[in-house]
Amino acid sequence: MLRPGRLTDDPGTGRVTLAGPPIGRGAVTRDDVAAVVVALLDASDARRRTLDLLTGDTPIDDAVARLARG
Repeated sequence: MLRPGRLTDDPGTGRVTLAGPPIGRGAVTRDDVAAVVVALLDASDARRRTLDLLTGDTPIDDAVARLARG
């Protein structure tokens, strides 16, 4: 389950904070949520997990890859 923060209509940044809860409160762009959803489709490490998503400093591909290491 992906739990994004408050959605904004700003342009995507391509950088997020993606982790198991809790990571706090904040916002994330709709563009970045869509990009994370696409990246998670092939990420077997995300299945059956609850993940919080906020705007952050980590590139989306790196954030998804960290799920396998984390």
